[in-house]
Amino acid sequence: RELDPNEYTSWNAKYETAATYIGEDRDDRIAKTAELVEDRMDCVGFTAIEDKLQDGVPETIELLLRAGIKVWVITGDKLETAI
Repeated sequence: RELDPNEYTSWNAKYETAATYIGEDRDDRIAKTAELVEDRMDCVGFTAIEDKLQDGVPETIELLLRAGIKVWVITGDKLETAI
């Protein structure tokens, strides 16, 4: 779905408040705020990796997570290759 500018502005203000909160429940506040916008979304991309992670993949996953993008890693055969 696409957010209209007013919806994004309203949500972003709430997110900034949660992200800059100083306290033990900061992570919970961020997660709850993210959930406000993370519904009725369409997947826009997928990727696959075989066995060993390629150079830069762990860092890329970390950056995506820091940006608030949910990342799912699905493995089919070996626990050793799962993240």
